[in-house]
Amino acid sequence: MNASKVLLYIRDESLRRETVNTLKKSCQNIDFEIYDGEWSGLADQISQTTPTALLLEFGALTSDPAAAIRQIKSQVPRLKIVALHSAADPKIILAAMRSGANEFLHPPFDESLPAALEKILSHEGDSASATRGRIIGFLSAKGGCGATTIACHLASEIQNQTRKSVLLADLDLTSGLVGFLMKTPSSYSILDAVKNLNRLDESLWRALVVEHRPGLSVIPGPAVFTRRDDPDDDQIRRVLQFMRTQHDWTVLDLGRSLNYTALAALDEIDQLFLVSTLEVVALHGLKTIVHGLFDQGDKLQLILNRTPKMMDISTEDLEKILGRSLYAALPNDYMGLYQSYSSGNLLSSNSRLAQDFALLASKITGVPPIKSKKKFAFFG
Repeated sequence: MNASKVLLYIRDESLRRETVNTLKKSCQNIDFEIYDGEWSGLADQISQTTPTALLLEFGALTSDPAAAIRQIKSQVPRLKIVALHSAADPKIILAAMRSGANEFLHPPFDESLPAALEKILSHEGDSASATRGRIIGFLSAKGGCGATTIACHLASEIQNQTRKSVLLADLDLTSGLVGFLMKTPSSYSILDAVKNLNRLDESLWRALVVEHRPGLSVIPGPAVFTRRDDPDDDQIRRVLQFMRTQHDWTVLDLGRSLNYTALAALDEIDQLFLVSTLEVVALHGLKTIVHGLFDQGDKLQLILNRTPKMMDISTEDLEKILGRSLYAALPNDYMGLYQSYSSGNLLSSNSRLAQDFALLASKITGVPPIKSKKKFAFFG
């Protein structure tokens, strides 16, 4: 077992004494710390000490200990929790495990505690990588540049190519276009996840999202939004952190311009794609955003949408103006998109633009594209 840090929150003196004695005797390579404060301060203590595992007395929690564990798991999804109790009550064991505890132990701890810690800590690296999905976001330089269309098609293509779990999330709280374009009407939205952060777990999440097809889920934006519903920075980050634990890929529609939600989500996003057209106003907005996010480095990528067959400016000159190279350029297919959306579908895979979406998805995921008879030169 590698050296790991463990935090103890045990109020019962006898239970704490036995736990500490066992750790000192049989788990000498584990660095542990005892938290003596109130339950309300436990989250801050976890944030400060960043333990690998939490040994938690189930009976020392609030009136609803299962909800308390779910709250901890929603805030720190990768934290391993070992629930402790003085008795092996089947109802208590079931409640603890259902709430997200990794293990449930009762005295004597001489054999069970070292074995449990060995089990959950020996695969710490594997668990972290297995539960950490990637998050990518699409942000329009101004309204009407097509970030939502690209996000919808990319989410579908990423699932096609990787065959992994993909979530399409609408963080453009004022438009709600993702649910409309994907034909996934729902009574719930991303705001319901925000409002239920303290009890957000896998079962609740499954109730909030809509399965567009196997492997591709959608959580739409709200049908009605007022500023009173505006989530704060921490709520947005915590929801995104939870999404990582539930899906291999999360595709975000972040709306337009450098809005509040996009800025709040920025730290949790692995790659941010800025979408613009060749319109002067759009390019101005794009340049402004690029300047504002100059410190993001390679996380920030540019996509030029609806490019004409003949451009008035060369790619090289455009890149000099923007101060960054283009990640991709996508052709204009207004009529194809109009017809597909009118029929309630995404673009047919036979269309030129759909094949470019597939190439873009391949570039993002690193999965080799499906060979096509046609070759395009839109990507660097």
